Amino acid sequence: MSEEIKNAVATAETEAAKAPVVANDVRTKLAEYGADEATIDKVVSELGVEELDDLASLEVADLTGAGMKLAKARKLVAELKNTSKPAAPAVAAAETRAIQSQFEALLPSIPTDESWLNALKTGGILKVDESSYIAAIRAALADRAGLYNVPDALSKAMEKYADETEEQVDPTFYALRKSLTRRAYGDIFAAIDGLDGTFITDARRKEFLSRIRDTLWPAIAESYRTLDGWYQTWRASFSDPSMLIAAIGGGFSGGAAGMSMITPPDTAQLHDAGDTLVDSINRVFRGTGVQVAAAMAYDANTIRNTLEDPRLPSMVGVKNREMMLKKIGASVSSNYIRLEQNLVKYVLAFAKHDTVTSDVEVNYFVALWQLGTQINWAELGGGDATGMTGLTGKRVL
Repeated sequence: MSEEIKNAVATAETEAAKAPVVANDVRTKLAEYGADEATIDKVVSELGVEELDDLASLEVADLTGAGMKLAKARKLVAELKNTSKPAAPAVAAAETRAIQSQFEALLPSIPTDESWLNALKTGGILKVDESSYIAAIRAALADRAGLYNVPDALSKAMEKYADETEEQVDPTFYALRKSLTRRAYGDIFAAIDGLDGTFITDARRKEFLSRIRDTLWPAIAESYRTLDGWYQTWRASFSDPSMLIAAIGGGFSGGAAGMSMITPPDTAQLHDAGDTLVDSINRVFRGTGVQVAAAMAYDANTIRNTLEDPRLPSMVGVKNREMMLKKIGASVSSNYIRLEQNLVKYVLAFAKHDTVTSDVEVNYFVALWQLGTQINWAELGGGDATGMTGLTGKRVL
């Protein structure tokens, strides 16, 4: 090989080493949007594009100037800019979850079924207290969900299935039927001399449920409308939604910087809504309302627990609880227990609004709003025009 040829080869290799290494995905992406080899070379050599990040930094005019069609250039730029947007930082998401957990801790906890029943048995029904509030809410939800209609429908279905199969009913039928239909309140009425189950008549039940529908439900619904309006007003004052998390999170970090970003709306309207809710509950309990509420909540609790018995479905000829409820036409929602727990906690927390100190007041109401968002208010209904739909899709009211 001559000296001249050697020098030429060496020069070419040196220039090749100096040239930028262009990723294949850059050429592939340009070709995908209709760029020919000449245009691709121009974008690479004249515009200095070596990787997709470089390509994403270009504007439409840069690409059309290199020879790309206008429509193709616009689509390419739009795609690259969308894919280059950073995802929400995991740290921010974790911080948000931590704040939500701290919010949850601000709200009062609800007692277990056992402790609630013990409160009733030891004299809780003698006055309007927390156990009475829980009883009223459980009775109200059971009525709206059609839970009180289940025992009669299920008992008939069990007998009908026994007739259809020409078999004798299982001995457990009687025990289960008794647990569904009995109305004995000796335990919870033991604290009041002379009061027994015969006092809780159908007329008194209907009267109490009428108060629930006319007084309690509207007050509960209005409390959430007021709370949601307060929260949305505050939220609208933040141009960036993430600033709201920073603002309410400031209260937990021990500093005032977060809360001072934008002053939240006056909470007076929330306290008014809480007072209205408490007054409505107390009106429901007038006369013998406390005792009737206790009895009806006790019934609802018994029915709900009995429905979990795994033997019931086979006694009406189906495989599982959901099919059983569907067969008897019950409109008890499959998320009934969760709905009840959230509703009880929401009402109890709102009713205790006046016990909240000013330093945590805003965070308390934010926590209450978050809990309210977990309640399907549309499912609970609001009157004749709407109603609660359960597992079978039927309206209850």
